Amino acid sequence: MFFGTRRQLKSTVVVRAAALLAWGAALAGDRVGAVVAGAAGCRILPPRSREAGVLPVLGALLELQPKAPGEATNSLAVGLKSLAPLIHPGSLVLVLSDFASLDAAHDTAPWAGLAVHNEFRLLWVTDPLEKQALPNGHFRVGVPGRSVSVDGAAIRGAWIEKWRAREARIQQLALQINASVTQLDTSEPVEVVLRTLLAGRRTAA
Repeated sequence: MFFGTRRQLKSTVVVRAAALLAWGAALAGDRVGAVVAGAAGCRILPPRSREAGVLPVLGALLELQPKAPGEATNSLAVGLKSLAPLIHPGSLVLVLSDFASLDAAHDTAPWAGLAVHNEFRLLWVTDPLEKQALPNGHFRVGVPGRSVSVDGAAIRGAWIEKWRAREARIQQLALQINASVTQLDTSEPVEVVLRTLLAGRRTAA
């Protein structure tokens, strides 16, 4: 999540989106809780009303912000396991993630079990470079002390294939749990994307 080639890091997208969604829910009279899971740990915040629900969630997100690049973890699985005891039937679950840990071996049964009595929406955090791959030329890729030189043209096919595989796994999960998927890209203002999404829901209603 410590990555972004445009206006903001992916981790920043998560915080901004969570703030808008949490305050919107609280102002509408809903309770807000969260499971914040990442490489730095996991915070479990039971649903509460108004500021008592929103502020601890935002505090946990800020506390667990990545400080440096890192490897993908099993944070989705950890978060889902921690979520199960918290939610009551009829809850709305918003999953904010880049889904990097949703690999081919990921067990979708826990998702399906929770989705039977709850509504899921997947908010997929992306960056343009992930989708487009590197341009032509030679680049250093990696983190300080662990970087390699790559040829953009030579690896483009494998890069795009890997991206499409992640996209397919996300779409498959969404289909299994009857969830919508919304992309939140680092190149776009979060509030614009969410405003369009919410406006669409009001129109549909």
